[in-house]
Amino acid sequence: MAKPRVEALEDAAIDLRSDLMAPRPPQVAAALALAAQRAPAMNFLEDSQERALYEALAAELDVEAVLLVPTCTMANQIAIRLHLPDGGTIASAALAHVVTVEARATALTGVEALSVEAHDGHPTPDAVADFLRRPQARGRALFWLENTHMLSAGSVTPDGWQDEIARLCRGAACKLHLDGSRLWNAAVARRTPMSRLTEGCDTVSLSLNKAIGAPVGSVLVGSRATIEAAAAWREALGGEWRPIGAVAAAALAALDGWRERLEVDAAMTSILSDRIGRQLGPEAIRPSPTNLIFLNRPIGDARAFVEVLARLGVRTIAIRRDVVRLAIHSGVREREVAQVAAAVFAAHAELAAQ
Repeated sequence: MAKPRVEALEDAAIDLRSDLMAPRPPQVAAALALAAQRAPAMNFLEDSQERALYEALAAELDVEAVLLVPTCTMANQIAIRLHLPDGGTIASAALAHVVTVEARATALTGVEALSVEAHDGHPTPDAVADFLRRPQARGRALFWLENTHMLSAGSVTPDGWQDEIARLCRGAACKLHLDGSRLWNAAVARRTPMSRLTEGCDTVSLSLNKAIGAPVGSVLVGSRATIEAAAAWREALGGEWRPIGAVAAAALAALDGWRERLEVDAAMTSILSDRIGRQLGPEAIRPSPTNLIFLNRPIGDARAFVEVLARLGVRTIAIRRDVVRLAIHSGVREREVAQVAAAVFAAHAELAAQ
């Protein structure tokens, strides 16, 4: 059988490997350039841009204190060290970032990782209650949530679950951490304030460079005492910026209009998902309420699919042997959606014909 002719698409650089690849909002670049011209500060909280960023995020998230760190991995690792300074047990969904993508970093803390029953990547309240009755939960334990859940196609914690889990953890004197790397996208999907999604958690980590378009950085948030201790860990782990002003100013500028930008991203994700589902069938795609699209490859290898898409001008990644991930961001609008859909259909046809 003759293979279908596949032509490279126009604008051969649609990069959907991560929402990190999004173009930065104009105000972010302007703020970065302006802040870089100011006299640098050296000590913690000496810089006015750093203080302004913390004040804005504390108000947005309804938390007492905020700490800027280089990556969400570092924010998560600091949280483990704060809550389990002498070791203990982290309980999470089996596919949580902290025990998959970040497993090597987590291993350095010396804690034991334990998985609990989850639905679509999110531990159920019943599973949390069951864990809290186990011997491992007595004294030195940390329960771990992730919202959105990346390895479950950007799924969002079901309504009410976090409230119930927080109540259970408080009753058992078990600390609760939320890995909210893409919590911004969850807030858009749920049409709720960010502060609603941080309720009940002792600490929360959030990326600033994935969803809202800061050039670099993440934050860890919590009580004032917790974040003061976190600042010491940031220094110990080599994550203390000097100077910090330009980074903080760019992150502060990225907060302006973030919800409106992510609403457009969600709309583009929905349009692309619908097109793929109509053309290739619902089994070819895993629905997502946020900005991640998972393509199922029941026939063919995901890496081969990624290679064909790259030749066609669309860069993606293989999450598993049979799953390809597309991360939609502000660089993807109606025109790019059409190009990406055409590339997916062409790649599917080429591999199916082999």
